Amino acid sequence: MRAIYLAIPLSAAFALAACGGNSDESSAPKTTDEVIAEAGKLVKPQPGKYTTQAKMIDFSVPGLPKEQAARMKAMMGDVAGKNSSYCLTKEEAEKGFEESVRKLGEGEGGQKCTFDKFEADGGKLDAVLSCTGKGGAKGTMKMKGTVTPTSNTMHMDMTQEAAAIPGGSMHMEMEMTSTRTGDCS
Repeated sequence: MRAIYLAIPLSAAFALAACGGNSDESSAPKTTDEVIAEAGKLVKPQPGKYTTQAKMIDFSVPGLPKEQAARMKAMMGDVAGKNSSYCLTKEEAEKGFEESVRKLGEGEGGQKCTFDKFEADGGKLDAVLSCTGKGGAKGTMKMKGTVTPTSNTMHMDMTQEAAAIPGGSMHMEMEMTSTRTGDCS
């Protein structure tokens, strides 16, 4: 589904080379079945048209020259600052968040991802996802948020380490809010 709606594509875009790494959680990673069962505890959204707004809180690549870092931050801020809309069908809404969570855990482009933490209870989500990818890339994404049948807010804090990144690491923190604005047309 789209909840974590648009968090999945944005986190995938952030991954550049891959997402993943070590988290600060001490327990063993959750299995896919455990995560899907937890995701089933989240309230299900209503079908309809949703508008999502992303707000960039922090974006930094310590190894970039100042001018290049400023351009990259501005570019990421422009992408995050634009609203987007989508239609959540009745079929997607009935599936809840389980399918989105499965896709998030599967990763993209040669990534291998695990959930170090995934706790869901009604309208609250607290998760830590670690991924590894090509060329030794690794990163961590922490997500905390709330969901209701007609809205959700996700706070995401992502770090990535890869040889391809100037200075070897980058950090992005953002907040995304999706709100139901009516029926699909």
